[in-house]
Amino acid sequence: MAGPNRFPGRERLTRKRDYEAVFEHGRKRVGREFICFMVRREGQGRRFGFAVSRKVGKAVVRNRVKRYLREIYRANRACLSEDIDLVLVARPLAAELNYHQCAAAIRRLLNDGGLLSG
Repeated sequence: MAGPNRFPGRERLTRKRDYEAVFEHGRKRVGREFICFMVRREGQGRRFGFAVSRKVGKAVVRNRVKRYLREIYRANRACLSEDIDLVLVARPLAAELNYHQCAAAIRRLLNDGGLLSG
C-alpha cells in the first residue's frame, strides 16, 4: 500500500537482538489473547514486531493472525506514541478471534499501557 498508510521497513523490528531487548527491558501487559511488550527509545521512532508461535495453530491460522496484527498496527499507528518499540505475542486464544475482536483486544492492551493517544 502506497502513501501515508503503508507499513515501511524502518518501522519493523527485524533482528533477534531487537526482539530480545524489548523482551528483556520492556514493560509487559498481558491479555487473554495477546501479550504486549513495549520499551521507550528516545529519538529512534516507533517500531513494531510480533511473534506467533505454533501453539496458536497451523500455518493458515498463524498467517491470518499475522495479517490481522500488521493491519491493526498500520491502521492505528498514527494514534501510537512515538519513540517506542512494540512487540505483540499471540496466545492460543488469538486463533479464535475475527479481525474486529482482535483489534479490540489489542486496543485494550495499548490503552492499558498508555500507548494510545486517541
